[in-house]
Amino acid sequence: VPRCSRLVMTATLQSQAKVVFLDDLTIGGRGIRARVLEDGFVGIGVRRHRGWPWPDDSWGLTPMFGEGGWCRACGTPLSEQAGSLRLQRKGVTVRGAWVPNWRFDAICVDAALADEVRARFSVSLLPVRWPRGGDAGAFQLVVPSGDVAWFAGEELAAAARARHGTDGARCGRCGTWRWMPLRGGLLPPLVVREHDLSGDAVASPEWFGDGCKSFRQMLVRRSLGELLAHASPRDFALRDPAWR
Repeated sequence: VPRCSRLVMTATLQSQAKVVFLDDLTIGGRGIRARVLEDGFVGIGVRRHRGWPWPDDSWGLTPMFGEGGWCRACGTPLSEQAGSLRLQRKGVTVRGAWVPNWRFDAICVDAALADEVRARFSVSLLPVRWPRGGDAGAFQLVVPSGDVAWFAGEELAAAARARHGTDGARCGRCGTWRWMPLRGGLLPPLVVREHDLSGDAVASPEWFGDGCKSFRQMLVRRSLGELLAHASPRDFALRDPAWR
Protein backbone atom coordinates (compact mmCIF):
# COMPACT_ATOMS: atom_id res chain seq x y z
CA VAL A 1 0.00 0.00 0.00
CA PRO A 2 2.72 2.59 0.84
CA ARG A 3 4.37 1.82 -2.50
CA CYS A 4 1.12 2.45 -4.35
CA SER A 5 0.59 5.73 -2.48
CA ARG A 6 4.01 6.99 -3.47
CA LEU A 7 3.31 6.08 -7.08
CA VAL A 8 -0.01 7.95 -7.12
CA MET A 9 1.63 11.01 -5.56
CA THR A 10 4.38 10.94 -8.17
CA ALA A 11 1.85 10.74 -10.97
CA THR A 12 -0.20 13.59 -9.51
CA LEU A 13 2.76 15.92 -9.08
CA GLN A 14 4.14 15.09 -12.50
CA SER A 15 0.81 15.61 -14.27
CA GLN A 16 0.74 19.22 -13.11
CA ALA A 17 3.83 19.98 -15.20
CA LYS A 18 3.92 17.07 -17.56
CA VAL A 19 3.61 19.04 -20.80
CA VAL A 20 5.53 22.23 -20.39
CA PHE A 21 6.97 23.00 -23.71
CA LEU A 22 10.72 20.96 -28.54
CA ASP A 23 10.49 4.98 -23.59
CA ASP A 24 8.64 2.46 -23.85
CA LEU A 25 9.25 1.01 -20.39
CA THR A 26 7.83 -2.15 -18.96
CA ILE A 27 4.52 -1.55 -17.23
CA GLY A 28 4.76 -2.76 -13.68
CA GLY A 29 6.67 -1.79 -10.55
CA ARG A 30 9.46 0.70 -11.23
CA GLY A 31 8.55 0.73 -14.91
CA ILE A 32 5.30 2.61 -14.26
CA ARG A 33 7.01 5.20 -12.10
CA ALA A 34 9.80 5.71 -14.63
CA ARG A 35 7.36 6.19 -17.48
CA VAL A 36 5.33 8.74 -15.50
CA LEU A 37 8.49 10.71 -14.80
CA GLU A 38 9.97 10.56 -18.30
CA ASP A 39 7.09 10.58 -20.75
CA GLY A 40 6.17 14.27 -20.70
CA PHE A 41 7.06 16.78 -23.40
CA VAL A 42 9.80 19.41 -23.39
CA GLY A 43 11.08 22.00 -25.80
CA ILE A 44 14.60 22.05 -27.18
CA GLY A 45 16.48 25.32 -27.16
CA VAL A 46 18.94 25.48 -30.07
CA ARG A 47 22.25 26.95 -28.95
CA ARG A 48 23.92 27.00 -32.35
CA HIS A 49 23.38 25.89 -35.96
CA ARG A 50 25.62 23.60 -37.97
CA GLY A 51 25.79 23.45 -41.74
CA TRP A 52 23.87 24.97 -44.63
CA PRO A 53 21.11 23.34 -46.70
CA TRP A 54 21.54 22.93 -50.45
CA PRO A 55 20.71 24.45 -52.87
CA ASP A 56 21.09 28.09 -51.84
CA ASP A 57 18.39 29.35 -54.21
CA SER A 58 15.66 27.36 -52.40
CA TRP A 59 17.17 27.42 -48.90
CA GLY A 60 17.23 23.63 -49.17
CA LEU A 61 13.45 23.34 -49.64
CA THR A 62 13.23 21.89 -53.16
CA PRO A 63 14.92 18.54 -52.37
CA MET A 64 12.73 18.20 -49.28
CA PHE A 65 9.33 19.25 -50.67
CA GLY A 66 9.65 19.29 -54.46
CA GLU A 67 9.53 22.18 -56.90
CA GLY A 68 5.89 22.99 -56.18
CA GLY A 69 5.86 21.95 -52.55
CA TRP A 70 6.89 25.27 -51.00
CA CYS A 71 5.99 28.92 -51.39
CA ARG A 72 8.63 30.95 -53.20
CA ALA A 73 7.29 34.18 -51.72
CA CYS A 74 7.57 33.29 -48.00
CA GLY A 75 9.51 30.00 -47.88
CA THR A 76 6.72 28.04 -46.16
CA PRO A 77 6.33 24.33 -47.06
CA LEU A 78 2.94 23.60 -48.65
CA SER A 79 3.04 19.80 -48.43
CA GLU A 80 4.43 17.03 -46.25
CA GLN A 81 8.15 16.40 -46.57
CA ALA A 82 8.91 13.53 -48.92
CA GLY A 83 12.56 14.06 -49.90
CA SER A 84 15.84 14.21 -48.05
CA LEU A 85 17.42 17.30 -46.60
CA ARG A 86 20.64 17.98 -48.49
CA LEU A 87 23.50 19.70 -46.75
CA GLN A 88 26.51 21.46 -48.14
CA ARG A 89 29.69 19.84 -46.91
CA LYS A 90 31.16 23.10 -45.63
CA GLY A 91 30.51 24.13 -42.05
CA VAL A 92 29.07 20.85 -40.82
CA THR A 93 30.51 18.09 -38.66
CA VAL A 94 28.37 14.96 -38.73
CA ARG A 95 28.45 14.08 -35.06
CA GLY A 96 25.74 13.84 -32.42
CA ALA A 97 22.65 15.95 -33.06
CA TRP A 98 22.22 19.41 -34.53
CA VAL A 99 19.95 21.82 -36.43
CA PRO A 100 21.20 23.41 -39.68
CA ASN A 101 20.87 27.03 -40.68
CA TRP A 102 17.67 28.13 -42.49
CA ARG A 103 15.76 24.93 -41.63
CA PHE A 104 15.15 25.72 -37.97
CA ASP A 105 12.75 22.81 -37.30
CA ALA A 106 14.94 20.11 -38.88
CA ILE A 107 16.73 18.08 -36.20
CA CYS A 108 19.57 15.97 -37.59
CA VAL A 109 21.33 13.04 -35.90
CA ASP A 110 24.33 10.95 -36.87
CA ALA A 111 23.82 7.32 -37.91
CA ALA A 112 24.62 5.81 -34.50
CA LEU A 113 22.25 8.18 -32.70
CA ALA A 114 19.60 7.51 -35.35
CA ASP A 115 19.74 3.80 -34.53
CA GLU A 116 18.95 4.56 -30.89
CA VAL A 117 16.18 7.03 -31.79
CA ARG A 118 14.64 4.47 -34.15
CA ALA A 119 14.75 1.73 -31.53
CA ARG A 120 13.28 3.75 -28.66
CA PHE A 121 10.90 6.31 -30.13
CA SER A 122 8.02 6.71 -32.55
CA VAL A 123 9.70 9.17 -34.92
CA SER A 124 10.02 9.17 -38.70
CA LEU A 125 13.56 9.47 -40.06
CA LEU A 126 14.84 10.39 -43.50
CA PRO A 127 18.48 10.10 -44.59
CA VAL A 128 20.43 13.34 -44.93
CA ARG A 129 22.35 13.58 -48.20
CA TRP A 130 25.13 15.63 -49.75
CA PRO A 131 24.29 17.84 -52.77
CA ARG A 132 25.10 15.14 -55.34
CA GLY A 133 23.00 12.58 -53.48
CA GLY A 134 25.67 10.80 -51.49
CA ASP A 135 24.85 9.51 -48.03
CA ALA A 136 25.92 12.03 -45.38
CA GLY A 137 25.90 9.43 -42.61
CA ALA A 138 23.07 11.20 -40.83
CA PHE A 139 19.28 11.26 -40.56
CA GLN A 140 16.66 13.97 -40.07
CA LEU A 141 13.76 13.65 -37.64
CA VAL A 142 10.65 14.39 -39.72
CA VAL A 143 8.27 16.07 -37.29
CA PRO A 144 4.58 16.36 -38.28
CA SER A 145 2.48 19.42 -37.48
CA GLY A 146 -0.31 19.08 -34.95
CA ASP A 147 -3.95 19.83 -35.74
CA VAL A 148 -4.91 21.77 -32.62
CA ALA A 149 -3.68 25.32 -31.97
CA TRP A 150 -0.87 25.48 -29.42
CA PHE A 151 -1.29 29.13 -28.48
CA ALA A 152 -4.06 31.67 -27.95
CA GLY A 153 -3.96 34.00 -30.94
CA GLU A 154 -4.40 37.18 -28.94
CA GLU A 155 -1.52 36.22 -26.64
CA LEU A 156 0.78 35.46 -29.58
CA ALA A 157 -0.16 38.79 -31.14
CA ALA A 158 0.67 40.67 -27.94
CA ALA A 159 4.00 38.86 -27.52
CA ALA A 160 4.98 39.49 -31.16
CA ARG A 161 4.05 43.17 -31.00
CA ALA A 162 6.02 43.61 -27.79
CA ARG A 163 9.09 42.10 -29.45
CA HIS A 164 8.81 43.31 -33.05
CA GLY A 165 6.22 46.09 -33.11
CA THR A 166 3.91 43.98 -35.29
CA ASP A 167 2.28 40.60 -34.86
CA GLY A 168 2.80 38.96 -38.24
CA ALA A 169 1.60 38.90 -41.84
CA ARG A 170 -0.30 36.77 -44.31
CA CYS A 171 1.57 35.73 -47.45
CA GLY A 172 0.02 37.27 -50.53
CA ARG A 173 0.86 34.22 -52.63
CA CYS A 174 0.10 31.12 -50.53
CA GLY A 175 -2.13 32.69 -47.85
CA THR A 176 -0.12 31.33 -44.90
CA TRP A 177 -0.21 33.46 -41.76
CA ARG A 178 3.17 33.66 -40.05
CA TRP A 179 3.68 35.10 -36.61
CA MET A 180 6.82 37.15 -36.17
CA PRO A 181 9.71 35.01 -34.87
CA LEU A 182 9.41 34.10 -31.19
CA ARG A 183 11.43 31.61 -29.17
CA GLY A 184 11.62 30.23 -25.65
CA GLY A 185 10.61 32.62 -22.92
CA LEU A 186 9.12 35.08 -25.42
CA LEU A 187 6.31 32.65 -26.24
CA PRO A 188 3.01 32.80 -24.34
CA PRO A 189 1.80 29.75 -22.37
CA LEU A 190 0.70 26.67 -24.26
CA VAL A 191 -3.05 26.11 -24.42
CA VAL A 192 -2.90 22.76 -26.24
CA ARG A 193 -3.64 19.72 -24.05
CA GLU A 194 -1.38 16.72 -23.89
CA HIS A 195 -4.02 14.31 -25.15
CA ASP A 196 -4.14 16.36 -28.37
CA LEU A 197 -0.46 15.58 -29.02
CA SER A 198 0.65 12.27 -30.49
CA GLY A 199 3.95 10.59 -31.18
CA ASP A 200 7.28 11.37 -29.60
CA ALA A 201 7.97 14.55 -31.57
CA VAL A 202 5.41 17.04 -32.81
CA ALA A 203 5.41 20.55 -34.28
CA SER A 204 2.96 23.41 -33.90
CA PRO A 205 0.32 24.11 -36.55
CA GLU A 206 1.31 27.77 -36.20
CA TRP A 207 4.06 29.07 -38.47
CA PHE A 208 6.58 31.72 -37.46
CA GLY A 209 9.03 33.77 -39.47
CA ASP A 210 9.75 36.82 -41.58
CA GLY A 211 11.05 37.34 -45.10
CA CYS A 212 11.68 33.84 -46.49
CA LYS A 213 12.20 32.25 -43.08
CA SER A 214 9.43 29.93 -41.87
CA PHE A 215 9.53 27.55 -38.93
CA ARG A 216 7.32 25.87 -36.33
CA GLN A 217 7.69 25.37 -32.59
CA MET A 218 8.54 21.80 -31.58
CA LEU A 219 7.96 19.49 -28.63
CA VAL A 220 9.68 16.17 -27.99
CA ARG A 221 9.33 13.56 -25.29
CA ARG A 222 11.57 14.40 -22.37
CA SER A 223 13.56 11.18 -22.77
CA LEU A 224 14.15 11.98 -26.46
CA GLY A 225 15.18 15.54 -25.61
CA GLU A 226 17.58 14.27 -22.97
CA LEU A 227 19.12 11.88 -25.48
CA LEU A 228 19.73 14.68 -28.00
CA ALA A 229 21.00 17.17 -25.41
CA HIS A 230 23.33 14.57 -23.88
CA ALA A 231 24.75 13.72 -27.31
CA SER A 232 25.29 17.40 -28.21
CA PRO A 233 25.22 19.69 -25.16
CA ARG A 234 26.75 22.54 -27.17
CA ASP A 235 23.87 22.37 -29.63
CA PHE A 236 20.80 21.84 -27.42
CA ALA A 237 19.40 22.76 -24.05
CA LEU A 238 16.06 21.51 -22.74
CA ARG A 239 13.60 24.15 -21.61
CA ASP A 240 10.32 24.19 -19.77
CA PRO A 241 8.15 27.05 -21.04
CA ALA A 242 4.88 27.94 -19.36
CA TRP A 243 1.88 25.66 -19.60
CA ARG A 244 -1.62 26.98 -19.04
